[in-house]
Amino acid sequence: MSMRSNVERNGSIPIPLWVDTDPSGLVWTGLDCDDDIAVLVALALHRRGTIDLQGLSICGGNAPLSHTWPDIHRLLDHAGFTDINPLKGYGWRSMQVAVKFLWYYNYVIPDMKDSDDASEGLINRSRRKLDVAPINILMLGPATNLARALDASGISHIYLMGGEVTGQQLDLNFRSDRVGASTVIESNIPKTIIGIQTCGQTAITSSFLERLDCPKSNLAACALLPKMRQQIRLMPKYVNQAVKKRLLGHGEQSSRTWRASPNLDSGFVPWDIVALLSITHPQEFDEWEYHRVTFQPCAEKGPCNETMQIVENLGSNFDGRNYSGVVRTPHLVRNETRLLEVMLSLMGEVPAASPQPPLYWGFCSTLLGITIATIIFFRSLLQWSRHSVGGKLLPVA
Repeated sequence: MSMRSNVERNGSIPIPLWVDTDPSGLVWTGLDCDDDIAVLVALALHRRGTIDLQGLSICGGNAPLSHTWPDIHRLLDHAGFTDINPLKGYGWRSMQVAVKFLWYYNYVIPDMKDSDDASEGLINRSRRKLDVAPINILMLGPATNLARALDASGISHIYLMGGEVTGQQLDLNFRSDRVGASTVIESNIPKTIIGIQTCGQTAITSSFLERLDCPKSNLAACALLPKMRQQIRLMPKYVNQAVKKRLLGHGEQSSRTWRASPNLDSGFVPWDIVALLSITHPQEFDEWEYHRVTFQPCAEKGPCNETMQIVENLGSNFDGRNYSGVVRTPHLVRNETRLLEVMLSLMGEVPAASPQPPLYWGFCSTLLGITIATIIFFRSLLQWSRHSVGGKLLPVA
């Protein structure tokens, strides 16, 4: 999937980019909405000619594949990008679902079947060599699709939204497929991780949403407004307190501290947008350093201690002789306000092309169905017991 007719606008060469993501911003029970925002920002960057969006693949992560797959189609239709054909990949059946309740849910009601389409698409693109530049791959969800498609010959750089550099518990993406993350990290391909410490320096608040001027602006991002408001209510309490502790550097391996966003108590972290902008706007980041990292060996389905250990700090220069186990990371967001302005500007460049789609209920509809079925079952059982004596049924008048 490539929309080359929209590229070649400015004098610079667009960055060839493949995005792999787990969008759930149009699902009430999705764990985050930043993937959907990142997709809209990527579409705006493509229109600008900053990137050449050559592929879009979908995985499970924030939600099961059965939710993320329809989500991306509804989002693209709403934004008017019906010419894009995303590729379906792997879901919760091939992952270690990190949230315990969701693990139980997936055990009882398994996710939809996995698809090899995304991995095969990545393989086919990375092996194109002659007149096509090597591809950059941005992983915004678990690394499952890429881990099964590594081909160093045609991959220029891998960017992963994930990682934790103080030895504390990993982020949701890496925890959801620790084997996949380890496989990608161990590959001999240049890699950048945009992890908890980097992303936690930026937060979206209600004042940011007001500047979207919805519904008057008729932006595609307005469809995500209910979910963004939900995130602003929930994330400060259930996620951001742990993020702040990570930025204080209280892990076993770091005495370093990072500058936490002052808005973590009133907003949500735009994880995937920060990761995307680290590729297209590297000047907005600083203190780029290389680290040699490792994961505790664990079986295919775990267990392991869900951490990533830094075994060597390599500084800002690396000879590039072998990238196995080596990652680069930007430790500093130069200016949070300026980075948010970049996000707002790009979100404002993608208008809605159709009426705003309602949010899908996700798990709620399934759980409601189970609840109703359970009530009907026990009610029927109660009626049966009332009309039986000593195990013998009595006629009902």
